[in-house]
Amino acid sequence: MMEKGNATKCLNNLRQIGGAVGQFMADNDGYLPCSAGYKYGESSGTANFAFSDWQAPLAYYLNIGRLSPSTSFSSESGFNDPSAKHPFNCPACKTTFRTYTANKYAMGFLPSGNTYPQRRFNSLLRPSQLILIADIETVNGNIAQNTRQFDEANYQTAIGTRHKGKANALFADFHIEAIERTAIDLDKNVKNK
Repeated sequence: MMEKGNATKCLNNLRQIGGAVGQFMADNDGYLPCSAGYKYGESSGTANFAFSDWQAPLAYYLNIGRLSPSTSFSSESGFNDPSAKHPFNCPACKTTFRTYTANKYAMGFLPSGNTYPQRRFNSLLRPSQLILIADIETVNGNIAQNTRQFDEANYQTAIGTRHKGKANALFADFHIEAIERTAIDLDKNVKNK
């Protein structure tokens, strides 16, 4: 019964993250958020302790992770606590924090020299098949290094199976579904070819 509740809360987290993705795109000419290589908000003078990862601009839109009176986190360590209640922590994962991984093909990874450039939504071929964000895999309670974003090299190990052997996933058309990792098609679900 607890697992079903955790899976439902995880789906709700992904809905909230999807809403933040939509807000980001509306404010940024249809571009999806990406890993920017700096802490989001630093360039505009906004104090923020989110991190230089794909979650940073979304934390801003979710009004979490910011050093402001409206945030419920007074420090970065509080935000990065596995028990912290915010949409980047799946409730089924009790030992680590920020428990979702993002698709580099869709959400970009600018620090790597533009191998994965930031994308506009209208450049996606089949949004209903493209996974944007999914549960991240944990091993012995820890997230493996270099799995906060996935591509063809690591999608089979980065995407987790913590909900009865399936991963909850947010697709680019903003629908959410539980998917078996073995059912993920590299071309359709990751590369969007």
